[in-house]
Amino acid sequence: MTQSNTIKQQQAQRILELFAIARQRYLDAAGNPRRTPTGLKGDDYMTDEERQEALVLGRQIFPQEYIDNTARSIKYPPVES
Repeated sequence: MTQSNTIKQQQAQRILELFAIARQRYLDAAGNPRRTPTGLKGDDYMTDEERQEALVLGRQIFPQEYIDNTARSIKYPPVES
């Protein structure tokens, strides 16, 4: 295994840890265990520092092309006026 793959695995593990921490906070706040928070700021149960760390790690792990393609494939609901 190359050093690059090892680093990416460690980064991915850290993101999973951040999500697990946020999930536990959600459940501790009487969140529905069958529901997932929206992931939007204020409903993701992450601190600003954790959110920033997750964003930086995500950008390091996933190539920009993957991020762009994923963002284009998301179907957003229409905005109500």
